[in-house]
Parts: sequence; structure tokens; C-alpha cells
Amino acid sequence: MKVFEVEKLTFSIGRKKILDDVSFHVKKGEWLLIAGPNGAGKSTLIKIASGLWKKESGNIKIWGKELGEYSSKELARMMGILHSSFKPLYNISVLDFVRLGIYAKTGFLSFYSGRDKKDVELAIETTEIEPFLDKGILNLSQGELQRVRIAKVLAQNPRIIVFDEPLLHLDIKHKVWVLELLARLRASGKTVITVIHDFSMAFSYPDRFLLLKNGKITYTGDREKQDELVKAFEDTFEIRLTLKDDFLLPDKD
Repeated sequence: MKVFEVEKLTFSIGRKKILDDVSFHVKKGEWLLIAGPNGAGKSTLIKIASGLWKKESGNIKIWGKELGEYSSKELARMMGILHSSFKPLYNISVLDFVRLGIYAKTGFLSFYSGRDKKDVELAIETTEIEPFLDKGILNLSQGELQRVRIAKVLAQNPRIIVFDEPLLHLDIKHKVWVLELLARLRASGKTVITVIHDFSMAFSYPDRFLLLKNGKITYTGDREKQDELVKAFEDTFEIRLTLKDDFLLPDKD
């Protein structure tokens, strides 16, 4: 079943076309990785698909219903978004920040239920941020803040997880940790959509790939078609690549 569907999406800034006739879909329980060179339109696609920016033309459907027909609370119940950029303005505690994920789908004046508390506790446990719950978010390292932001999204308990560059500011240990976390979420039935710049180490995880270049799709397909997929990555990034131990690496030969 298609839970997320984009049809002929177009978006321009001035006379510059950022996205040009982009169409794809994601089924329930799939992990789609979106990749492409800088300026390909990846983050723009996420901003539009999450309702942050308005599309120029085309359709975006979630569970068969147009994106614009959902209220912000309804969207927050279904889709959790981690945007690539974030600048905290207030030094609230980590715990209070994670709780904002609950209020995104219920509103600030809503009753904080036992179910909400369990969602927050599970998000904290899953992201392993217990040691700095009392810290202010302005006092965290970039890596710690990224994990806390992920916890806030998980506290929403959304059915669709959309992460734009979730590996930013993380060391290699925590990059692997995030990828394994996303794999567990996918295994639990969540639908996962990620934009990941470091596609080499993430290559073995997703079910499907969407490659963008200059706002256009250059490839969409399954990971099982590895020869075809590696060639598509080479053409999109204009670099020779080799697949070694499930890592997609530059070919130095």
C-alpha cells in the first residue's frame, strides 16, 4: 500500500527550477533513501513534502489523502520530520524539548496522558539520551543535540519517519547507531524516508533509492538491482564507484 506519494512535483525560486516533474511513492514499511549532489533539490523536496513550503504544482498524498487536507496536528500524528538545519533559540532542558514532540500532535493545552508519557520515555530510551536530560539544549555538543532532536521526533510516535541528513555532526559510531535505529523502526512497521549525504555507509540499509540531480530524478529503484543502482550513482555523482562489503566507495583503480 502506498502511504506516501508524490506526483509531478514542481518548485521554482524565481526563474530557477529547483524540482522538475518529480514523482515517486513509498509503501508501508519501506525505507527510501534520497541522494544526490549538492543543489540537487533534496532538502527542498523534504520541506515541500512535509508541508513546510508550498509546492508550485503537482500532488502530495499521505495515505491517499492530499497533504493540504490535513491539519498540522493530524500531520504530526502521522509524520515525524527531522530537518537538516536547526538553531535553538531557548535553553530549555532536554526533557522539555523532547516533550515538544507530544505537543506537536496534541497542542500545548492538551492533557499529558499516560500514553504520551510512555512515548517520551521510549524515545529517550531508544536514543540513549538519559545522561543529559537535565541539560539545557544550548549546552549540548552537536552530536548530542542531533540525538535529542531525533528523540523529539520519535516522541510523536509517527507512522512515517522523514529524516533530512540525520548523520550530520555525528561520529562514525553514532552514524552507525542512527542507521541501525532507522532499520529497527522500519522493522517495526514504520515507513522511513531519509536524505543522506554519506550514502557510502548507508547503502546496505534502505529498500529503495531515489537519486536526484539538478532537480530531476535520475534513478528510482530497489537495492537488489545492484549493478544498475551503482551505475546510477556513478552517473548522478559523476564519479567511479565500487561496491565492497556493502559499502559504496570511490573506485581508485
